Amino acid sequence: MVAAARTEAGLRRAVWLGLFACAGSIALLALQALAAGRLELSFDEAYYTLWSRSLSFGYLDHPPMVALLIRVSTSLFGGSELGVRALSLVVVGAMPALVAFIAWRLFGSAEKAALAALMWIGMPLISIGGVFVTPDAPLVVFWTLGLAALVELWRTGERRWLIALGLALGLALQSKFTAAFFAAGVALALVATPSLRRWLLSPALLAGLAVALVIFAPFVVWNGAHGWATFAKQLGRAPPNGFAPYYLAEFLVAQIGLMNPLIVVALVPALAAIPWRASISPRSPDEARRILACTIAPAAVYFLLHSLHDRVQGNWLAPLYPAAGVLAADWVAESRRAAGSRFAAAIAKAALWAAPIGLVVAALTFAEALTGAVPLGPANPLARLEGFRGLARDLDAEARDEKAAYVLTQGYALTSLMTYYGDPAIPVVQPEQRMRWIFEAQPPESLFTAPGLALGESGRHFDLILKMRFRAVEPAGLLQRRQAGGTLEAYELYRVADPYAPVMDPVCPRGEVDLKRQCSW
Repeated sequence: MVAAARTEAGLRRAVWLGLFACAGSIALLALQALAAGRLELSFDEAYYTLWSRSLSFGYLDHPPMVALLIRVSTSLFGGSELGVRALSLVVVGAMPALVAFIAWRLFGSAEKAALAALMWIGMPLISIGGVFVTPDAPLVVFWTLGLAALVELWRTGERRWLIALGLALGLALQSKFTAAFFAAGVALALVATPSLRRWLLSPALLAGLAVALVIFAPFVVWNGAHGWATFAKQLGRAPPNGFAPYYLAEFLVAQIGLMNPLIVVALVPALAAIPWRASISPRSPDEARRILACTIAPAAVYFLLHSLHDRVQGNWLAPLYPAAGVLAADWVAESRRAAGSRFAAAIAKAALWAAPIGLVVAALTFAEALTGAVPLGPANPLARLEGFRGLARDLDAEARDEKAAYVLTQGYALTSLMTYYGDPAIPVVQPEQRMRWIFEAQPPESLFTAPGLALGESGRHFDLILKMRFRAVEPAGLLQRRQAGGTLEAYELYRVADPYAPVMDPVCPRGEVDLKRQCSW
């Protein structure tokens, strides 16, 4: 009778948690869609949107998956901010179901599945960052699909899941280089999980790797034809540049905040409780925990070491969050069921508030971004998302008044935003870093024989760069990027005419130009 009562209570708890998870997922998606339709594009989103207009097998910064995602999204939903982000919102919005499915297949518990979904939507990096379409969106989805394939391989022992794993890995690699850590995590899981070791020398594993390489090959070929530009740029971050412990502290604090402190305090004991030396039964919960930890470990260790000498962007660990959420959910469910210490019980109880608190934080963040109710001024990190539409409108008006044939801009961020929000009839060109723009047709030098305008960030001496190209460079005032609360940033406007040297720098796959405007290797 006691066992039956516990089972009935567990079922009721699982049902309520499942209802909360469904309601929370729907509420979050609705909140994100509202924000996505009203927030201006970030500069990276604008840049990737320009990629999507000229599809290629590769780009300087990343593989092409994000460009393809935006191209399909804008084809279906239009070119507005919401149209750019819509498909990303849909696929990321389906992630709670995928995370819950993985938890259910690993532990056979509806309660843990619902808790895993709640942990996922309670992470601020997901609830807030999920609005924006970046390479991390398809990376997280394909990484998690690969994790699901690995779990099915463990559950069923069917070799076809190795092919599915290779498919997911290839698509993840076409999203972002970080997917290489997933391959390392899978290899670690095959070694550390007794019931998976038989696949280490399997022809099916080689077939799965072959599928991944075939999918990734077009990007590799593109890079080979362009001086291995992306590999040089991304791998150039790896070598250490001295010891800087500040970045380690920044990394740890950022991850605690982005994952949600209530989830982190459950994840830490969950990882600590995994048995690594003890003998474990095949397809047991302990094996399931090992699999999750193994897929997390390579990337987590690398970025932890990287933070000892350089900054680690918070979003770089996003693909680890699904497995982390499942581990935290498993520990919370087990702690609530067991008669453990009061401290563990308190942590498990507090973790149940992660999703409600995460949703409230997301709602307040979006409200501040949309209304500017709290006058934080330029110090507000959300200020980078406002005022560019108005700035582009003012720039277009100046260009028409001056009868400018083109506008030169400083930096790819400003170039991308002025192109997206500006009049398409007025060419916007970044004269430097031309490797960033090889996906589109190079403007002819004859374009610059007519007078034009140039827009640069205040204090960055864009006029010095312009004087290396034009005989006539005259200040034309300031343009302001404004928000309801006032001016956010001022930009310097110049009139340019009479070029005496090529306006465009040469395309340099591995670096900027030197003082002679030649590629520096």
